[in-house]
Formats: sequence, structure tokens, C-alpha cells
Amino acid sequence: MIATIRERVLDVLTDSGRISLKLYLYVVPALLLYAVFMLYPLAELFLLSFQNFSLGGSNEWVGLANYQNVLSDPVFWQAAQNTLVYGVVGITVPVVLGLIIAAMLNVDVPGSTTVRSIIFTPQIVPIVVAGILFVWIFNNNGILNSVLVGTGVVDSRIRWLSSPVLALPVVLLMVIWKRTGYYMVIVLAGLQSIPDEVYDAAKVQGKSRWQTFRHVTVPMARSALVIVVVLGIINAVKSFASVFVMTEGGPGHATEILGTYFYKQTFAFFNYGEGAAIGFIQFLIVLVLTTAFFYVEGEFNVN
Repeated sequence: MIATIRERVLDVLTDSGRISLKLYLYVVPALLLYAVFMLYPLAELFLLSFQNFSLGGSNEWVGLANYQNVLSDPVFWQAAQNTLVYGVVGITVPVVLGLIIAAMLNVDVPGSTTVRSIIFTPQIVPIVVAGILFVWIFNNNGILNSVLVGTGVVDSRIRWLSSPVLALPVVLLMVIWKRTGYYMVIVLAGLQSIPDEVYDAAKVQGKSRWQTFRHVTVPMARSALVIVVVLGIINAVKSFASVFVMTEGGPGHATEILGTYFYKQTFAFFNYGEGAAIGFIQFLIVLVLTTAFFYVEGEFNVN
């Protein structure tokens, strides 16, 4: 039956060894949507980055002036540095935790489904709600300070979100809490595609649990790990709400990332041209990082 279905599909998609026009007709709607909602806005963003845009007025071409203004702004480099830290920690920790938890829960025992659901629950919570929840916990009069002071662990309340040193780690804690379950589900789907015979062969060869995890689980879950890393790169560069809700980029730009910097330049200071330049720089960063990652991963896979 499967062979018959395959033959019918090939008959639809091919005609005498050539790709049929029907195949292109199936793809056209998706291509149109992609062009309207992705390519056209990207092209408009690129053009706007070379203009001095004013509401109700004519656009003035200014060449590379917007890029020069952005790249000469120390706040931009502070935001880029924070985005790098945000990305490295916000990708590495949830991916590692997600892999470990997925490997531990990749068993069919009573209660495993409930545990998976509990760990995945933070992903369901809207990012704004998650930010407000963590503000409620970590602000000066929040639950955590009340507990720490009430139990005598500290003498005075800790300024978690108003400290230039502690604010970014608290934001990253929220990001890790929210993303770990999402990455766990993706990795778990990859692990469940690994045949049981592979693990049986590892047992026969006398491999320990750590050796099995290192030499069997991780390599065979590579496709899922690639997906979560790429998603992590995209989320890190375009993140906005997680920081804006909790700290608005403060105190003193200590938690400023490219997303909040873009928002402020565009909608707070009405520098639309510079905002477009920042947006296009973000696009280039994602493009370069994902391309480099796929290249390195491909080279590693080949070797």
C-alpha cells in the first residue's frame, strides 16, 4: 500500500522524469505569503535604514549616516555585549538542562508524562506574565526579599532588579526557567526516535550510563540539538519583552539588549532611520550566526 501511495505521489509531482507544474502550484501560496510578510518588509527595512524618515513628511536619503550614528553610540555596544551574554547563557543553559532532563524522562514509567507537563508549563505562560511574575518575586518588596529578611539570611533587602550587577542574571534566570521545558520537548522528540536496539547494543558492549549518554544519546539527538540552538540564536537576538517588562533595559543600560535599544530609538526617540538600521543589523547578526553554526556543525558532522 505504501508503495502504491509513493507511486501516485511521484506521478503527481513528476512528468516523464521532469518536475510537474503541479509541484510549483502547490508551493506558490507559501511563496506569496513569504514574499508579502517577510521579503517585502525586509526590503522596506533595508531602504528605510538609508533614510531620515519623518511622520507626515518626505523621506530624506542620508546614506550610511544612520549606521554611523548607531555604531558610534556606546549604548549600542553595551546592548550588543549584553545580547551576547544573554544569548550564550540563554542558549547554553536551557539546552544543556533540556537535554539532561529529556534523557532522564525518556522512559515510559508512571508519572513521567506528568513531570514532562510540569516542566513544559513555563513555556505556556506568556512572556509578559512571566516577566511580571519574576518582578513580583525579585523586586525590593518582593517575596524573595521578604523570606530572606524574615528568616534572617540577610539583614537588608537585596536590590535584585535595580542593581547593575544582579539585574541581568535575574532576567537570565527567567529566560532559563521559561525556555528549558520548550527545548526539552524538542530534544525528547529526537530521543524517542532513537531505536531501542542501539541502547541494547551499548549495554551488550558494557557501556556505562555516562558513556551511553555521551556516545549514543548526544550524537543521535544532533538534529534536535541543531534545531534548538538555531531557535536560541534567533530568540536571543530578537528578544525584547523579557527584558523590557522586568527592567526596561536598566539600571543604567545594565540589561540593555538590541531589542530594547531598537525599541527606544524607534518608538521613544522617533529615530526611525536609526531604528531601521538597528533592525537590519539584527537581521545580519542572525543570518551570520546561523550560517556559521550550520557550516561548523556540517563540518563537524562530516569529520
